Amino acid sequence: MMAIRLLRNAQISIRKRCFQTRSEYEQWDHCMKASRIRTTHDKQSSQCLEQVNPRTAAPFLYSVSPISERLLLFAQSHDNEIEDDGSKSPNSSLLECVYPLSGTRHHADSKSDADDIINTTDLKILRASVSDFGAYSRFRLAKFYSDVDALTADVAYRHASSSSNSEDIAFVTAGHYYSRKILNTELSKDLILRCYPTLTGRSSMEIRTDALQEDDSGTEKLINVCFTSMVAVDKQTLRPVKDAIQKLSTHNDSNHSNEDEQREQERLRMRTEMAEKHTQIRKKRFATSMLLRNGPSSSPPTQEEMAAIHLLHQGSIVDNNTNDIRLPHVRQYTYRSSEIVYPEKRNVHGKLFGGFVMENGHTLAQYAADFYLNHANQQKPSNFDGDLDVAKDSKSTRQLRAIPLGLDEAIFLQPISIGDHVTFTARVVHSTPRTCRVVVIVEVRNPSNRSSAPLRSNRLMFVFGGTDFPNGIVPNGYHEILMHVDAKRRAAVEGPLDEEVDVILSQIQAFK
Repeated sequence: MMAIRLLRNAQISIRKRCFQTRSEYEQWDHCMKASRIRTTHDKQSSQCLEQVNPRTAAPFLYSVSPISERLLLFAQSHDNEIEDDGSKSPNSSLLECVYPLSGTRHHADSKSDADDIINTTDLKILRASVSDFGAYSRFRLAKFYSDVDALTADVAYRHASSSSNSEDIAFVTAGHYYSRKILNTELSKDLILRCYPTLTGRSSMEIRTDALQEDDSGTEKLINVCFTSMVAVDKQTLRPVKDAIQKLSTHNDSNHSNEDEQREQERLRMRTEMAEKHTQIRKKRFATSMLLRNGPSSSPPTQEEMAAIHLLHQGSIVDNNTNDIRLPHVRQYTYRSSEIVYPEKRNVHGKLFGGFVMENGHTLAQYAADFYLNHANQQKPSNFDGDLDVAKDSKSTRQLRAIPLGLDEAIFLQPISIGDHVTFTARVVHSTPRTCRVVVIVEVRNPSNRSSAPLRSNRLMFVFGGTDFPNGIVPNGYHEILMHVDAKRRAAVEGPLDEEVDVILSQIQAFK
């Protein structure tokens, strides 16, 4: 009662840590889909992409991806072109990575226009290295995040390569944000990762990665998207370095000779406004955080939010004489995995490759969401068959695997050294009948000091869809309550809505 009175007297208003309203998010979603960069392999165009060597053009991706030599990498030949005002265009820093899943390598260099047919063994290896079990996301989302982490670093270095102090700086990932699975992925078609900067500051920059596939008519379709924040730091002190990043050109001159250029300028304007919005949201997120470690800026949940949690606890204590199913508790769907960081997992800076954290974090989150699915039917046996299990001679379906739908955020707090011991903890913290959110906390320990407490290195939040999620999950400890409230605020504004997941489920059933 004392806590309730304190909350009532405080009269705290809800300040969301993300988008403020659903309409604001929908406007962002529209701009995100409309503003992506278009590229061309037409040699008659000044914007033509040419094939480049991954070893030299994308050393991060080349050093950490075991399939890098099976991929195709493209970039503009004039990558160091500087504008009159000293800025660089997004296209000049862009990298395009192609997974030739169709079985054909389409070359676009000046030496050869011939296509290579990939032999059956190599194609099987390539597809197996990225494939997933679900029908909606045949390309494993965990692998997507791993390669995004590497490719964004390569784009950051490519963009800063003309800076006077580029030899003295390193780029570190601050976080990945706002990733959404937009359409289903087909493993029989090439997948393109197109990575390019959208905003630069004095010591940081935002990089966007689009995942694309062509439909049957040859039109590119946006499959997935992810935004990454990179920070330029001194190689010795690892402190942010001011004015280390080449300015990004943002020409908004409307006097362009043709409609294509005008449309590209409009897309550039939208990308810039979106990136500036992302910066504002991240600042507001820190200022209104509920995380206890943020000190004075930390604020508690509201009275209404605590009352909703009270109702969840009531729902978990149902009459045993009824057929009602008790709401699950977060502790029932908490899973851990521990790893030792070996040298082959290091990046070019000698630290743990951030993509390893992304891939392992998503894999454990998928594990948690899969077990959370069908909470009421866990004792019923069934055969595993992708996303949906269709009973013989029946129109009913029961989903067996949660559908990966995206990433809210992945925060990088500190680097992890080779030889450290790392523990991933995944918790299902919020759900609706069609969605759930899983928070993964990554902690690191130095084995040379075994009595020391673990240090948090990462915090990730993933989104999954499904048919049989319980309509709520009960947090217990205060740290679980904070995770639950944060996820609930995101779900209310950013979705996905249950009806949106229903559309995806109907598509999956059509695949069958």
